[in-house]
Amino acid sequence: MTHFQNVDKDVFFRKYGRLVEIARVEVLSPAVRSLVHFWDPDYQCFSFGNIDLCPTMEEYGMLTEFLNNLYRIYLPLRSDKIISELSKLLKISNLEKFLEKNATGLKWRMLAIELEKKSGLEKKRLITFGIFGLVLFPSQTGVVSLEAAVAYVEYENTQIDPVAAILAKTILMLNHCRRTGKGAMRCCTQLLYIWTVKPYRNKKTCLQ
Repeated sequence: MTHFQNVDKDVFFRKYGRLVEIARVEVLSPAVRSLVHFWDPDYQCFSFGNIDLCPTMEEYGMLTEFLNNLYRIYLPLRSDKIISELSKLLKISNLEKFLEKNATGLKWRMLAIELEKKSGLEKKRLITFGIFGLVLFPSQTGVVSLEAAVAYVEYENTQIDPVAAILAKTILMLNHCRRTGKGAMRCCTQLLYIWTVKPYRNKKTCLQ
């Protein structure tokens, strides 16, 4: 996450809400692991004694502050269109060379090298793409998944809010980890962590 530490969050806020602040949140992994044990996959909520809680789109929307309608949905791009569309946005030719061998994502270490060469809008877009892939829609370590690429391209081209997709993946991962008793939480744990502590601390403090 070192690439995101020196980013001007005010510059990004006007288009991407609290994206940079979310990327900077340090998650206490034991707290997230403990939280999984309270998840009820049958009722799709956390059960704390007599209290049931579940993150909602409205709450995630408040925490991210993307500047668009929460309820617009997108149709995923065809797999053969993702790389070409992404290449246009990031201004990186031969982007297919950055693909993992299984073609499920792009190698971040190669994208990070390109990041050092970029400036202005191109640099901002590449940083944003990195946050989409490494924070909002994480997959295997050091890889930006094509799922993240689709969400990013749709946001840049149509301004469709990714909150619904972020929340859906979180719930799917909670179900998986609770039912199997194993597996990594490959979802936006930063937002889940912020949502967990927000009843006790105000939103501005949580994101600092």
